[in-house]
Amino acid sequence: MPELIVQGRHLQVSQGDNLLTALQGADLPINWSCRAGHCHSCLIQAPAESIPAAAQQGLSPAQQAEGWLLACQCSVEQDMHLTLHDPASDGLPAQIESLETLPGDIVRLRLAPQRPLRYRAGQHVTLWLSSRLGRSYSLASLPGDALLEFHIQVRDNGAFSHQLQQACVGQTLYLGAPGGHLCYDPAWHDRPLLLLASGTGLAPLQALARDALQSGHSGGINLWHWSAAKQGCYLQQPLTDLAASEPQLHLNLRQRADLDADLRSLRIRSRATLALVCGGAEFTEQVRRPLFMAGLAGPQVIDESFLARS
Repeated sequence: MPELIVQGRHLQVSQGDNLLTALQGADLPINWSCRAGHCHSCLIQAPAESIPAAAQQGLSPAQQAEGWLLACQCSVEQDMHLTLHDPASDGLPAQIESLETLPGDIVRLRLAPQRPLRYRAGQHVTLWLSSRLGRSYSLASLPGDALLEFHIQVRDNGAFSHQLQQACVGQTLYLGAPGGHLCYDPAWHDRPLLLLASGTGLAPLQALARDALQSGHSGGINLWHWSAAKQGCYLQQPLTDLAASEPQLHLNLRQRADLDADLRSLRIRSRATLALVCGGAEFTEQVRRPLFMAGLAGPQVIDESFLARS
């Protein structure tokens, strides 16, 4: 049986056991959120020769070289000497500059990192409030902005969002490495973009739209957002102002009750169109078939789902 050595403890596990499950079963302090390898909150370090390739999928080359892996994606096949992730020493400190409540119980969080964070518009990072409480959120800011911005939905059972509401300006959080594939590609400069967002899925897509416009995108950008809040889109005014100054940006700010009808009426005017989709897993699954029926093949649709912790 393989042996795990971590924090001075020696754990015997069955070959093929999931590493995250094994560590949780031993009551070790390891964070987790999605269990799907997307959020990168279950990081742990091991000697490179013992890491399965699947456990490093999606991590940066620097993280891989340092021996970081995703515990939720790691099948234990041999002995492993592990080092737990410590946000205070392994993450990037960032100070809370402002906390603002937006319509629909959404918190706009702005952070000043201790040093510049290299990222692309639309990517996500893990925010750590403590060594045991970290969640992955999309960046709503652009790389050239002075502050990092996040839009965080407050949920009834959301441990992170509720604790964040108790935080104060000046408090320090810690940031993980940026990840995610929902980014603007300059090769798309003349292709029509169809951006479909639900809830705070708007955060990365509006950043991507602004990045495209700053990059001189010449194709049309059609941005849809469906809001469950009675007040409507939580970024309605800044997006309306942006569209007024950028004629190729077209807005469709709708209520969630309109989603089914809107998807049925969806029309694609160009075969070169690319669709980028972001929101909850139920939303991204719901839009796939209408996009296909409207004429978009699989490679023309790029989506990213927000997975709630179960």
